[in-house]
Amino acid sequence: MVLLIGTVVFVAAIPVGIWLWIAGTDRPEVFYWLCGSGVGVLLIGTAIDAVSGPRLADARFADGHRTVGVIEEVVELPWNDVDGNPTFDLAVRATPPGRAVLRRTLHWGAGDASGPDEGWVGRAVRLRHNTCDPDDRSDVLFDGWPDTEDGR
Repeated sequence: MVLLIGTVVFVAAIPVGIWLWIAGTDRPEVFYWLCGSGVGVLLIGTAIDAVSGPRLADARFADGHRTVGVIEEVVELPWNDVDGNPTFDLAVRATPPGRAVLRRTLHWGAGDASGPDEGWVGRAVRLRHNTCDPDDRSDVLFDGWPDTEDGR
């Protein structure tokens, strides 16, 4: 919400500045104040989102089921992350005890120029999910690698 308000204030400052210029008002500080306020609120919203985003995802899946699945496919997406690094979708299949086979899609940002490759197919991955709906592909949170000592 804070990001939206900051964006609206920043974008609204442009027509206000144009209007002040057309009207011949000699008050540039109003335009500067609006632009500065918009940028400030936008930066505050970005910081809040960066801090609370991962915590919110963890909270949404706090009571979820933990399941170990296997990566079936690695798909490189046509767009990059904000740093220009490739992004991927990992198609995961998991079979919880006594349940139907779950199919989930993990979104993976490489974080660097390297990332998952075809060598990841068949690798075990631990994930959390809230439902046992076999085809709810978006109900997933990466929970680590079961083949590493600490799981992360």
